Amino acid sequence: MKNTTLLLTNSKNIFYLTGATFEGFWLLIHNNKFIVITSQMIFGQVKQHFKNKAKIFVIKTSFSDELIEICKRYKIKNLSIDTTDIDYNLFQLLNTKLQKNNISFSADTDTFSKKRIIKNSREIKNIQKACAIVSEVFETVKKKIVPGMTELDIHFKIEEEFAKKHVVQSFKTIVASGPNSANPHHISGNRKIQKNDIVLIDMGCIYNGYCSDLTRTFFTGKANKHQKKIWDIVKLAHDKALINVKQEMKASDIDLLARQEIKKEGYEKNFIHTTGHGVGLNIHEAPSISAKSKEILKDSMVITIEPGIYLDKKFGVRIEDTVLVTKKGYKVLTTAKY
Repeated sequence: MKNTTLLLTNSKNIFYLTGATFEGFWLLIHNNKFIVITSQMIFGQVKQHFKNKAKIFVIKTSFSDELIEICKRYKIKNLSIDTTDIDYNLFQLLNTKLQKNNISFSADTDTFSKKRIIKNSREIKNIQKACAIVSEVFETVKKKIVPGMTELDIHFKIEEEFAKKHVVQSFKTIVASGPNSANPHHISGNRKIQKNDIVLIDMGCIYNGYCSDLTRTFFTGKANKHQKKIWDIVKLAHDKALINVKQEMKASDIDLLARQEIKKEGYEKNFIHTTGHGVGLNIHEAPSISAKSKEILKDSMVITIEPGIYLDKKFGVRIEDTVLVTKKGYKVLTTAKY
């Protein structure tokens, strides 16, 4: 990054680069050195974390005004802004102030997405631990599910088990039963679990900043023939995609393999999302396992495989695992029983 000045406001990218677990400051990378813009409120935390590894500026009026003053001080005329997670109004404000002060800027969406797509050994260990925890919590909670419980009862039991493990959810847990399972992003509600019911649980947790993602669809009693047929189709699509995960495989081909299995049975219109996505500091990140993806799978990428079939007002099935791409193929990180 020599001779390039990059502004980061995205807390995940800042964590990736500095290990700072707290938010509330901006980071400039100028001539390979850190410049921190912080409020007085977290100045102590910033000073303790960075010690002598960064120049720290405390805002006098606003973050944006302090940024302009720093640019003037260091004679920065060209600024690259990480826009992967920036508020539109903030971007417009920066645009106005930078132009007013004759500072040109460009949007940067690739620097950290490209860096973060390949996980190092530390990141992989953290994701493996997150996956082990979510798998264990799923198994524990599943054993406690009985007819009469509501979706929210199950939801809160999952949160309770996460708390026991000292982790938090990586996204809002989905507990969808009966016809609610036909909605991929159902919000857990007060529907009661029936004696012979279908239950879809999509859950994940964060360990040391890194996410896990797991979905299982199961039955509280006996599945009827139609439900079992759909479950079997989804599992076949899941397995067909999974066994083909390897280095140099096109992400779009993984998506195609899962989609073909579902299409053969006539349910292609009921598979309404992509086959998967990358997992790391964010629950959804590169690469996308989709028909439009241009990504090629590489060793140490972490992705999900999650085909699904959704029959409106009837039921839905999704089976999802978090998977590590390896030199020899793949390793499934989520181990909860199907």
